[in-house]
Parts: sequence; structure tokens; C-alpha cells
Amino acid sequence: MSKFNYDASDAKLQRFIKEGRGQGRGAEYQPWLNVHSIASRGRVSRVSGWKTGRVHHFLSDNETRYFYLCEWSDAIDIREHYPLMDLYEMTDILDDDLAKKLMDRKTGTPHILTSTFLLTMKDERGQERHFARNIKEARDFEKNSVIERYEVIRRYWYKKGIPWALVSSSEINAVRAKNIEWLHAARRLSDWSYSEYQIAGESQLLMELLIGGRGSIKNLIERFDSQFSEEPGKGLLLFKHLLARKRIKLDMDKPIDLNQSTEYIEIADYKGCDTFAKDSG
Repeated sequence: MSKFNYDASDAKLQRFIKEGRGQGRGAEYQPWLNVHSIASRGRVSRVSGWKTGRVHHFLSDNETRYFYLCEWSDAIDIREHYPLMDLYEMTDILDDDLAKKLMDRKTGTPHILTSTFLLTMKDERGQERHFARNIKEARDFEKNSVIERYEVIRRYWYKKGIPWALVSSSEINAVRAKNIEWLHAARRLSDWSYSEYQIAGESQLLMELLIGGRGSIKNLIERFDSQFSEEPGKGLLLFKHLLARKRIKLDMDKPIDLNQSTEYIEIADYKGCDTFAKDSG
């Protein structure tokens, strides 16, 4: 959980709103917090998203790992550090005493609470559904004030009719997240200056080798490089691309090992979906 507590002042609050933070969707969305606007006690990172085509901002490793899981899922939009801007209008869930606790003591400026992620996906009928998630760090429960803020966030999303949950590090599949991170940059080969024609033709050549060949994945990738590519490492890039596009599949819950046999590769169109953490009412 994050709150607007960096140089808390009405002027800064208004500047954030004027900049459009917390507004928009997809490529147009701007997170309320970014790696420059708040001092983080974790490792910050910025990642160019598959779903949105924009750079996402994260303030801890757990946030980044969960993002990769969301990228792999059926979510169609991922909004990080989403602000609960209309919270103070919900007087039925925020009594006077609690509202005062959420004000900056020196300036009287309200702290803007955020959810780490607001995720959007479509159901079988094509209707959009939203899910809110807060990444729970162990230190978050050292203070009663933090627990109170999570309770406010829970009430807020319940009032909105949007499923919300706290996600702990133990609920984040770190192996899967690491695998997705490993192949993440290879999904858009246009970023590597490859044309669509190159991508289609050479990806197909590699797939045929993987389907018909025997031996380790590494050996077949090296065979591709020696037979079809003048660029060292291109076979590995294409292999990552095929995984990222889910044209080939491996068990993503085990560390990817290029020394394993190609018999562990599944060639299939992707039809499944990841589920998010257990909802909390």
C-alpha cells in the first residue's frame, strides 16, 4: 500500500491531479506514484508493458513480480498505483475520526490512498470486470495505522462492487514471474528492428526445428543459428518470442532450462488464463 505522503501539501496534490495522474486507461494512464515521486524502501523498476504499450512503475520486487504474472494473464489493462480519489466523498465508510487520521497533521491535506493494481479483464460475454489488488509487504502490519488504511481500502472497493484482495509475497509465484521476466522483452520483435515478414518466416523455421528435432532446446537453437542466421543469439531471441506469444509452451512453474529435451515443449495455441489472487469481500 502507498499513500501520498511525500512532501504532503495541497499544492503538490493539485499538481499531481493537473498532471493527469491516476487518470486514463491503457497507454494514456499515468500512475499516481512513479519511481521519481516517492522514496521507496524497496528496489524500484520500470517495465514496458505488453498490454498497455507504456512504461509501468514499481516500487518493490514483489510489485514487479506480480506485474509479470498479470502480463501473462488475460488482463486487458493493468493500472498500477491507482488512487482512491473519491474516497473522501464516501462518508458512510469513512467516519470523522478515521478521516482525521488520513489527513496530514501539518498541512491538513488528505492522504491519497492507492491500490497497487487495478486490473481489467473481459468475461465470456465480453463485459469488462475489474479487480483491485494491494501488494502486502511484511512491514505493512507493524503499525495499527497501516491496518486501518487497508480496512478503508477494503471498504472502498466493496462499495464500488469491485473484488479486492491483499497479496502477500508467499502468494506470488516467483518462479513463474522470473520466467516471464526472462522472455518479456522478446514479445515485440519490432523493438529489435525486425520486420513482420522476418518474424513470421524465421519463427516458423525455428518451430519446425523444435517440432522435428531431437536433443536439448539449447542444441536446436544453436543449430538454427548455424543454419539460418548470421546473427549470434537470434535463435534464443526467437525462442523467447515464441514463448512470449504462447505459440510454444513450457511449464512456467518450473525454472526454464535450455538443457532440457525438446520433448517438454508443447506446440499449441494459448487458450488458458491465469487467475488472480483469492478475492476478499
